[in-house]
Amino acid sequence: MYIVVVGGGMVGFHLTRALFNAGHEVFVVDTDAKRVEELIEHFGNVAIKGDGSEPSIQSAAGVARADILIATTSTDEDNLAACQLAKHKFHVPKTVTLINNPEDENLFDILGIDVVVSSTQLLLAAIEEELPAHSPAHLLPVRGNREAVAIEIAIASGVVGEKLDNIKLPPDTYIVAIVGRDGSLKSLDGDTLIQAHDEVVAITIGDQAEALLEVLSTEG
Repeated sequence: MYIVVVGGGMVGFHLTRALFNAGHEVFVVDTDAKRVEELIEHFGNVAIKGDGSEPSIQSAAGVARADILIATTSTDEDNLAACQLAKHKFHVPKTVTLINNPEDENLFDILGIDVVVSSTQLLLAAIEEELPAHSPAHLLPVRGNREAVAIEIAIASGVVGEKLDNIKLPPDTYIVAIVGRDGSLKSLDGDTLIQAHDEVVAITIGDQAEALLEVLSTEG
């Protein structure tokens, strides 16, 4: 595939190297002349200096024949502009962008960016994987101001041994899956017992997430 990367900083540089190693044809655009020189030194004549959100620069980079444009600059506005230009003027089949402010994610989705990667969410996910088992994990945004919450039930949690029907959930909150310690999915009927080390997955309104986590993690 032919892939254009807008932004040749640390993320763009290592992404370019990985794409080359995977056998793809890659071209990079960056506003910094020194970065462009470094890219050319490492990868050959596959980079130009310029604003990746400008039509003339995208044209020079061959965006019209690109299969994917990936925006990795440090500015969400520049990433959005580059992706929209590629999609609407040059009809690139897929646009991918890195965002630094997770609050921009819904806007990027609405404006038709195909893949939006939040650096903040990636870091949070990595940190949450290292938290103790009883700590809340995987708080991820869902459309409609909702969040998906997954929590492993601690041995001391007050919900251990309780039937599903007896657990008082916050308003507009629904348990959508219970995964047992052995990895099996449990039934969601009201008589199902919550056991220690079960992982409970629920959908809730954003401002109710903390209340839900308290219900599932408060010691009995």
